[in-house]
Amino acid sequence: MQITGKITRALPQKSGPTKKGGTWTAQQYVLETGDADKSAILLEVFGQKEIDEFAITEGETLTVTFVPKVSEYGDRVFGRNAITSVGRPQNDGLIG
Repeated sequence: MQITGKITRALPQKSGPTKKGGTWTAQQYVLETGDADKSAILLEVFGQKEIDEFAITEGETLTVTFVPKVSEYGDRVFGRNAITSVGRPQNDGLIG
């Protein structure tokens, strides 16, 4: 899926230990589409390499490609919108 809008919030990075002894890192962003109804979506980048590569900052307008994902852990269900690429209007290039 693809959406264009302005990043209005870049939430703090989260991290924790993996089962294999490493560390996972994720960062979430709020993107507003600018529609009349002020639609917004919460998007996530998983992995420090990807966070650094996409270099998303508050205030910039982006076209984001993402994949909605659902996972379960015990009795809990989690949803996330995983960013797979980022396009910036000034160079019309996709990163990712």
